Amino acid sequence: MTFPRPDFSPVMLSLFLRARAEFCVSDSGEPWRRTEIVRAFRADMRKRAGVTNVEFHMAWMGRLASPEPRAALWAVLGHPPAAHGVTLVHGGQHRCGEGEGLPC
Repeated sequence: MTFPRPDFSPVMLSLFLRARAEFCVSDSGEPWRRTEIVRAFRADMRKRAGVTNVEFHMAWMGRLASPEPRAALWAVLGHPPAAHGVTLVHGGQHRCGEGEGLPC
């Protein structure tokens, strides 16, 4: 049986960030405060990951190609790429396995 390959692409990171923000809105029980809650979520995630405003904005839009901030954001989301044997590389790509050098 083959296991599904994890997708740590910039677009998937954006989807995870936006989904987590929507969960925060629904968990609050105050959907009329959506803008406020999402803004607070974004600020909290950015600070916990230790990324800049520009890097977080690029991640939110699905265009963050740098591996270090992407890995930090994935780790804050609870899905560190290294735990899945994935190494993030420049250009929004990632490689699977230890030293194989093959794309997933």
